[in-house]
Amino acid sequence: MAKNITFELSTVNLGPHESLNTKIHISTLEMGIYANNGTGKTFLSRAFRLLNKEELDNNDSNKLLTIGKNDGSFKFKITNSTEPSIIRELEFSIKRDKTPNISKDTTDYIFRVFNDDYIKENLEGLKYKPSGEIEGYILGKEKIDLTKEKDELKTNSNELKTKEEELKLKVAKAIKDLDDLSIRKNTGDYQNITFNNLFNPEFNVVELESFNDLISKHNQLKALPDNLQDLRNVSYLKKTETLDNIISFLDEKFSRSSIADSFKTKIKNKQGFVETGISLLKEKTNECPFCEQNLEENALKLIDQYLEYLSETEAIQIKKANDLLLQLNVEKKENNEILKSFKNLEIEYLKNQKYIPSLASINLKELEDLTKLESSYKIIDDALEKKKEDISISLLDDSIKKAIKNLQLWIQDQNEIILQNSAIIKSFNDKKNNISTEKLDLNKRLCRARFNELKKIESEKIEEINNYNSKIKTLSEEILKKEQNEKISKKQKVVETFTQLLTKFFGSKYSFDDKTFCIKFKNHLLESNASDVLSNGEKSIVAFCYFIAESHRSINKEEDYSKLFFIIDDPISSQDFHFVYATSQIIRTLDKLFNISRLRLIILTHNLEFMSIIIRNKVIDQKFILENNKLETLGNELIMPYEEHLRDIYEISQGTKNPSHTTPNSLRHVLETINRFIAPDIDLNTFCERIDNFTENEFLYSLMHDGSHGIIRLQKPYTDQMIKSACNVVSDYVLKDFSGQIKIITS
Repeated sequence: MAKNITFELSTVNLGPHESLNTKIHISTLEMGIYANNGTGKTFLSRAFRLLNKEELDNNDSNKLLTIGKNDGSFKFKITNSTEPSIIRELEFSIKRDKTPNISKDTTDYIFRVFNDDYIKENLEGLKYKPSGEIEGYILGKEKIDLTKEKDELKTNSNELKTKEEELKLKVAKAIKDLDDLSIRKNTGDYQNITFNNLFNPEFNVVELESFNDLISKHNQLKALPDNLQDLRNVSYLKKTETLDNIISFLDEKFSRSSIADSFKTKIKNKQGFVETGISLLKEKTNECPFCEQNLEENALKLIDQYLEYLSETEAIQIKKANDLLLQLNVEKKENNEILKSFKNLEIEYLKNQKYIPSLASINLKELEDLTKLESSYKIIDDALEKKKEDISISLLDDSIKKAIKNLQLWIQDQNEIILQNSAIIKSFNDKKNNISTEKLDLNKRLCRARFNELKKIESEKIEEINNYNSKIKTLSEEILKKEQNEKISKKQKVVETFTQLLTKFFGSKYSFDDKTFCIKFKNHLLESNASDVLSNGEKSIVAFCYFIAESHRSINKEEDYSKLFFIIDDPISSQDFHFVYATSQIIRTLDKLFNISRLRLIILTHNLEFMSIIIRNKVIDQKFILENNKLETLGNELIMPYEEHLRDIYEISQGTKNPSHTTPNSLRHVLETINRFIAPDIDLNTFCERIDNFTENEFLYSLMHDGSHGIIRLQKPYTDQMIKSACNVVSDYVLKDFSGQIKIITS
């Protein structure tokens, strides 16, 4: 092919290029330039990228200048012998701390530059959620009159803008109301009060109380006394054996005394008195404990009768009945005291409950009064009194059992209520003593209530805005439909191309949502966390896809596509082997993607294998190496021989070629190359263990090591069949995971 194009490039003090002068003759502007790290390829891409920037500043010059130099220059010139009258030139000068001066640009090219600076400015800083602010159209050839529709669209858009501004003021007022209450701005419910959430059907908050009611609680919470003491719950009701003892006592039959009934009747009525007197008499013998006179013989005889009676079973059981009556009455009084204590506790709780908003509707559970048990107590008392009259009979009947059961159940139920109240009282004390948590909870409720109030009050305006948006959408769709033959939205073209490229790279894993203008992972919108979900390699691919798609922004009319000139600096950073090939194929088809007949392209890379791939796949026609401030032709002998090694292995595995002394080296070369691409962090042996059937093949490991190192062999250790089986393993691995490479060598 005739080399009609003259490519000239000269720089002074541009990064490491203190004096770069290149003049080469080429057939096409589809160039690949290999450069080792540190040789200045990125500075060349930055120089071209100056033309993409809307505003230049001092930093642009400082980033380009050679360290220690204060001024520099850049000149780029293209001529074509078939178009001798057309000279395309680009010149600019740079001075430290000065804005670059672009003195000449007659190229008529639209430079599109991809490098790390592009990624940082357009995607990395936005956490890989591209900016959706893309305006303008790409003009076609046909023209139609859309004046009426556009005027209507403009009117509706202006009305919508007015309504939105009015509503945004209301949102601002709602936020100010919360600010006046000193609610922290980093509270999630505070941040949810946004204009967009008013229109989000999936965003709903639940708060039953009104904003004003919650403000009252907010004020009450602020009024909480500093020295408010903890509340103390009442004691649990005692579970004694008294009732069980009464059951046993009433049920048992005792022997009656043999003493005359008249005497027993006389004593029974004053047995307690007699018992007390007898106990006192023991301390003062022969002296009455009451009148202090000496006891005569008759008195002493009477005392002996008392003692005889008191030692009898009947007297003992009557005493027991009296003791049970007394104990039952004591426990009843104790229970009443606990009920009184609860009333005082309840009064104290109700008095201070207002200070804790979250407990405003939570009251202590009432303890049941003893009044309803009076009949049960009377039944038990009467039974004990009756038992005293005749201890020889059993008095335990259903009515007494029921009465005792009533008392037992009452104690059990009240203790359960006391237990439930304990949780409420503990909550009160905890919230009182940790008021910050209570304030935070109330503040969240205030935010939710204010949002609901705003949404309710402004419901009519929200509906109007929805209607305007609906009208605008309908009009826009009608206009867009009619404009299909006249012009196409730049934003639409960016979205279409970006979506298409994502599908080529990722299939259904990642897609793009044109409404939110963000990437979707398996139908989940990555609105704020795309940079966390995407791997480093995927970020590189997404950035490159968006770079290509965004080229439509630079186009104002269809004819402009023919002016595109791509400068691509290392697009394969962090990519694995699959994506490297996919990237090269995307670049190769840029002419078809943009429907242009002549592709202008400069690919800069420090990756020799990638350089080999784009040469073998005819992505570029011209190949050069940049070193020592020179741009020279890159010879084929410098390209990695990966393809030829793979071809040998594949042909041996297919039986169309016999193994040779170079086959072990080919096996090792192919595996080492893939290892460096997809898993550079692990050694070759560990990497090979991941390959299907590698460890099962007893010859492959030693063959590719021993057979590719120079040592003297006295006998042939491997047969052709052994070597072929090793080639089969490697060939099958490449065919399974990187089938495109096999297609290239067999095409």
